[in-house]
Amino acid sequence: MNHRGKFRKQFLSLLLSVTVYILSYSSSYSLDDETTRDLQEFIQSYVEDLITAENPGSKVEITAPNLEKRINMTSCDGFLFAELIKKDLNRRNNSIHLMCEDPDRPWNSIVPIRIKYLKPVVASVESIGKGQQLSDANISVVYVESSRLTGNYFTSTELLLGAKSKRELSPNSIIKNEQICLVCKDDLVDLEAGTSEVTIKVQGKALEDGALNQEIRVTNLISNKTVRAKVVGVGHVKIEVK
Repeated sequence: MNHRGKFRKQFLSLLLSVTVYILSYSSSYSLDDETTRDLQEFIQSYVEDLITAENPGSKVEITAPNLEKRINMTSCDGFLFAELIKKDLNRRNNSIHLMCEDPDRPWNSIVPIRIKYLKPVVASVESIGKGQQLSDANISVVYVESSRLTGNYFTSTELLLGAKSKRELSPNSIIKNEQICLVCKDDLVDLEAGTSEVTIKVQGKALEDGALNQEIRVTNLISNKTVRAKVVGVGHVKIEVK
């Protein structure tokens, strides 16, 4: 074997040894399952507190991909601090700066995280037919990722109980304002008019369907006059007095 072949063999042997050393070094400092779980829970709690403080009733799901493979982190026996790198809480992809004040082995690391921002919305729990009333039996509040939400949806069932569906709704459909009528054509309604000091209520009859905050024509059954009134609740309309 010539000198060039001998040198190549020695070089490959050295490269293999270094590679094995690096892999074993990285493996020895990989996070164990318990430490990974503790750090994941710490990150979840920290980001969740930030988001829900500004958006009460919301939920978040935080994941830190490949957290267990970060070789510069260990369990923290001192104070553990966190800081969100980008302050926009609606970002799906972000990073968090973790700092461990451990007297024996302090460390700090930037950890990429993924955020699922979940909002409460009212959805059907079963098929709902056209003209069917909404009730506690067929609608409920579920949590949906905010990026999937469009249009005018509802966050509470309270306002919808007794409303009617204007179309067929399949199970797990998010209830939209335009899909239901809080007041439907020919319904008898409470017609309210007045100011903050004086309020008058009479019975009226709806001449068209109305969703929340929609203005519709209503007949005052006392005076037999037709007026325009805003839908403010199930079976309840109000004349805007300026």
